[in-house]
Amino acid sequence: MLIAGHTHRPRFPDKGAPHYFNDGSCVHPRCITGIEIQYGEITLIKWWVKSNDDGALYISREVLVEPEKLQSFF
Repeated sequence: MLIAGHTHRPRFPDKGAPHYFNDGSCVHPRCITGIEIQYGEITLIKWWVKSNDDGALYISREVLVEPEKLQSFF
């Protein structure tokens, strides 16, 4: 398993592919992508700036790839 980062290309392996993960980038002006490892699962996520109907800004969390058990990669 290889977890890398800051290539500006988020990556989560397909089934049967080499176990290469990339968290993407944290320098885009309106969003960042990342990898969360929690409770034995790994997830590719994106946080980005959104605005609601009255124009107020807030941070939204979006799951890009559903969580998978880390154990399934070993």
